[in-house]
Amino acid sequence: MSLFVYNLLLILLSPLIYLLMVWRRSRGKESEASWQERWGDYSDAIANDPRRLRIWVHAVSVGEVMAAVSVLKELRRRWPDALILLSTTTAGGREVALKQCPPADYVTGYPLDFASTVNRALSVVRPDIVLLMEWEIWPNFLNCAHKRGARIAVLNGRISDKGLRRGRKSGFFTRPGLDAVDVFLMQSAEDARRAALVGVSPEKIRDAGNTKFDESATMPTLDERLALRRDLKIPQNAPVWVCGSTRPGEEAIIAEALAAVRERIPGVALIIAPRHLERAEEVTKAFTERGFTVRRRSSLLTEAISDEVLLLDTFGELARVYAVADCAFVGGSLAPFGGQSVFQPLAQGVPVVFGSYMNNQRDISSLSKADGVAFEVSDARMLASEVIRLISLTPEEKSRLSEKARHLIERNQGVSVRCVDEAARLLSGKSDGAR
Repeated sequence: MSLFVYNLLLILLSPLIYLLMVWRRSRGKESEASWQERWGDYSDAIANDPRRLRIWVHAVSVGEVMAAVSVLKELRRRWPDALILLSTTTAGGREVALKQCPPADYVTGYPLDFASTVNRALSVVRPDIVLLMEWEIWPNFLNCAHKRGARIAVLNGRISDKGLRRGRKSGFFTRPGLDAVDVFLMQSAEDARRAALVGVSPEKIRDAGNTKFDESATMPTLDERLALRRDLKIPQNAPVWVCGSTRPGEEAIIAEALAAVRERIPGVALIIAPRHLERAEEVTKAFTERGFTVRRRSSLLTEAISDEVLLLDTFGELARVYAVADCAFVGGSLAPFGGQSVFQPLAQGVPVVFGSYMNNQRDISSLSKADGVAFEVSDARMLASEVIRLISLTPEEKSRLSEKARHLIERNQGVSVRCVDEAARLLSGKSDGAR
């Protein structure tokens, strides 16, 4: 009954959904390549691919794609001859997937959740197993995939505060999707508890850990870091502060803090990467209004940036740019956005500063604070003070802090292997491991 009502609502809302998709396309949120795929029209190359074992991995946006990279690598290592398809929802996710996910044979858009649309896509891909990164419960897709014999797992499962409220209210509609999933591998015990609260059968839930610990196993060498500094036109001895994944309202706070930092340490170079690149003009304005010159990464750099702000407006570079930082600020945390991932700077041995709104990153933020490699602030004054303190540490103190950050990452790695082990267990339950 719930699936019938859900589909009836989709039919009634379909004109609005189509207009929304047209608007998204006009704003660059839907690429030309993904437009047809969102309606279930996938390439004949996928349909005609002769490989028997077929794996579909779905990652919504940039963060989920990055969390999927280590899983994709392990899938390819385990099944070198499998067809691996990675779908994304956002244009940013697709762009990063094309750059960061060579283990995937095909990168596509994720189909809209109309029964006809998902069946069209599923008939082309014919997956033996579907792996959903974090939490993507679309009833028609999951129900149709299950009926076609696909095994289904949620990997790196996470339920935010907002997701918990929404999940409790929408249980009538999500039940068919939840029931179609074979196993939920959650990031933490708290996420496992929340999964049960939104209607997942307890016997399907596992506390597996976070695949983002596996994102970066090695740090760049000294020569590689020096080469990156030269590429970014950072003066040889300038301290570097990287602000990643910033959200609206935070750039003004960072600009105020930067002014205070440069009063104490004049040569500090600031690199800022907004969470959404379409906000580049807005971010630029936040700094120019306070007297700073902003230079974009996408334009040709010919001079040092010691007295300027470098705006990182290219996809997929932030993770490696953290490697040149003395300290990092991770955005979405000074305003109520729930916080962005701190794994990337910590994996580079870089101490992290963030605001008090880290409810979407509660486990890693708590772990990193407890280990003394992350520090919470609430305003521009505190942010400036913490950045000054971290930049002013002695080389020996910086080295110890870097080692602690790396140790936090390393002792929690191996999650991707456990996830693929579970995928192998699910596949072993099929008659011959492939259709």
